[in-house]
Amino acid sequence: MKKQLIALVGANISGSPITLVGEVDWQEIYTLAAAQGVLAMVLDAVALLPPKQPSKELKMRWIASTMTIERRYNHQRSVSATLAERFAQRGISLYVLKGLALAGYYPRPEHRECGDLDCFLGAEYERGNQVAEELGAKVARDYYKHSHIHYNKLLIENHQFCVGIRGSRKLKAFERHLESIISKGATSIEDTQLIKPSADFNALFLTAHAMTHFLVEGIKLRHLCDWALFLKHEQHNINWDEFYYWSDKLGYTLFANTMTAMAVDALGVEITNPDIRVDRRYAERI
Repeated sequence: MKKQLIALVGANISGSPITLVGEVDWQEIYTLAAAQGVLAMVLDAVALLPPKQPSKELKMRWIASTMTIERRYNHQRSVSATLAERFAQRGISLYVLKGLALAGYYPRPEHRECGDLDCFLGAEYERGNQVAEELGAKVARDYYKHSHIHYNKLLIENHQFCVGIRGSRKLKAFERHLESIISKGATSIEDTQLIKPSADFNALFLTAHAMTHFLVEGIKLRHLCDWALFLKHEQHNINWDEFYYWSDKLGYTLFANTMTAMAVDALGVEITNPDIRVDRRYAERI
């Protein structure tokens, strides 16, 4: 079932029809897809299949779950865009970390599951908290790395730092580097004041974020999809010498290269940039 699930996710990314090998337990596929954060993506891939389909009852439940994911996405995008506009009126730039900044790489952005909104305001971190409070939001400043802003039924993590920095000179230097490149080549998300960070920033930030999750609590297939689709669209827009300098320095390289191997071998992403490294030693185990 796991291989069938991965095949379906790969079909969604490539848009190519597939044939699943063996019997398909659609209930198990549904359960696995939900647990791995790819439920809506897999439903899109099911449409590419030949007659082998879920039962009508399960498919209706699947469609209902996907509509919930779409509503959550649309709500987050609408509220985030409004907040970014209010911030922009005060001269504050709202950079989106992960989430909506990656959804645009997906075949259907609204099918990339999202939770809360992670943002970075740079030197305007505290002023952003204050502006949010003026707009009626509740702000909890109970963690050094980020505050929690509750605004219009959306939880927002307002990051003072992109990564955890306490007790590490290397991570403090890494943080300074991330902040120095976040705006270089940054673009707005469609017709909003939301800002997608530079490809160089996202390459490093996504790696650091996914590796931290992997070591502490594990990662989901959605994390791999984020990396795969990011590479598919941005592989020629990244300074890979700089990427590997920092990933070597911080011990991220093996993890990054393994993620890339899985993106290529499991999800069918084509790597055409010779500067990108692929390491398959632990891909199957992971």
